[in-house]
Amino acid sequence: MQNVEQNRRAKKLIEELNLTPEEIMQIVATARVHLATFDPEYRTNVTQIATGLNKSRPTIYGWADKSLEALVTALRMIRTGRPPKAQSTPPTRRKRRTTKE
Repeated sequence: MQNVEQNRRAKKLIEELNLTPEEIMQIVATARVHLATFDPEYRTNVTQIATGLNKSRPTIYGWADKSLEALVTALRMIRTGRPPKAQSTPPTRRKRRTTKE
């Protein structure tokens, strides 16, 4: 797999997440498999990806399946929209004291 020139965002994420070159290649491979799976206009050769990473096709598909499962779980946990307004509790009324005579 060829070394792709990284943009600023990629460099920032690589630094923040302390990614190794092997992890970067794994991320790129799984992203390509995801695109090929869900975008009919995107084509990729999984055999070529596997050969470039010195891994098997089942390994590449396994990475893609696990990362997709984690991605879907994370996406479902993200709350969208405006956060709900804070529920304020109405003030409690105090009972008036009555004087005993």
